[in-house]
Amino acid sequence: MTGSMGRSSSALEHSHLYAWEVHQVCDSRHQQGPCGTCATEQSARACIEAALSAGARPGVHSWGLLSRVPAPRQPESSWLPTPIARAALGPDGTVAWQPPAGRGLVPVRAPEAGPTQSRGENLPSVLARFGGMVRRYRSAAGLARREVAERLRCAEAEVERVENAEGMPSRGFAVEADRLLGADGALAALWPSLVKSAYPDWFWQVIELEQQASFVQEFETVAIPGLLQTEAYARAVFTTAHPVAPALRIEQYVTARLDRQRILERRDPPQIMITLDEAVLRRRVGGSRTMSEQLGHLVTLAELPKVHLQVIPFSVREHPGGMTPFRIMGFREGPDVLYGESFIGGQVTNDAHQLRQHQLAFNLIQANALSPQDSRTLISRLRKEIDGGPD
Repeated sequence: MTGSMGRSSSALEHSHLYAWEVHQVCDSRHQQGPCGTCATEQSARACIEAALSAGARPGVHSWGLLSRVPAPRQPESSWLPTPIARAALGPDGTVAWQPPAGRGLVPVRAPEAGPTQSRGENLPSVLARFGGMVRRYRSAAGLARREVAERLRCAEAEVERVENAEGMPSRGFAVEADRLLGADGALAALWPSLVKSAYPDWFWQVIELEQQASFVQEFETVAIPGLLQTEAYARAVFTTAHPVAPALRIEQYVTARLDRQRILERRDPPQIMITLDEAVLRRRVGGSRTMSEQLGHLVTLAELPKVHLQVIPFSVREHPGGMTPFRIMGFREGPDVLYGESFIGGQVTNDAHQLRQHQLAFNLIQANALSPQDSRTLISRLRKEIDGGPD
């Protein structure tokens, strides 16, 4: 099969094309299989089904992803795919189709070698397009940068950096600027393209699951979980993890991480149950000021009705979690999902045996941890120690 399979000469006459790709996991290693672009959704589905059937063999888990992409003739086309369906081969040899975020189809693992592949366009080019649109809409509205900054309650320098493609706008900036400048949804619609390449492809499934979860149970031994991080703490984490990355790339990572935290602001947010090893609280990531702010943020979040935060103190010498972080995500429909992470990547599974083991481990970890009230007391005490001591 080749990338031209299913493409016709009339493809450019359509407003959208349909991209398809097949992935395989064998011995915990991921590789991309056949892929291509078709003029119709029906043709793309047929290509996926044919590729899955042709590649079926023992010990190999395969799945297909169907996405809609803009036709090349469209102006301002971002060429970012919009997933519309996933497919997997069942035990009886038939292909099962599910929505793009359907669970149980993709036990993915990050590639263990080779460059990290991420969705989306080159960051500078998307930033330049976004900044150019802000400038054009601002000029059309007859507003100076100072006036835009005042109405958006931000610094004039921030507006200037965005227009010059030198800074990462937040989702809130995009939405408010869109409303203020009469962009009719153009700025808000383009903003997701700015963070598409912040994560490797394999991690986007974790993000999608996180957004749909009704509860999250997480045990962490290394760093504050992303959902609870402050901006400064997140920046310090990414700067350390990517020491040669350009500053703009670091800001993209930070912006994408903070945007994930919107689930805590929903009218009906998921139940967040997090247990931290005390070492996470004592490691002064980013220095004393950053860590003090982070600990204060934890105390504030721990008072939210849907956030249940506990700490495993050093006095507990042994517990089932060991030194391995993990997360369990539950949903109103469908099976729970387990996510485990290591230095080289992560893995998602809904294997019933693994889920039972980790659910039991999490319950025992919580039983060994300090109560939520005592945990907040410990966090507050550690913050006072930081504020009163050297960096």
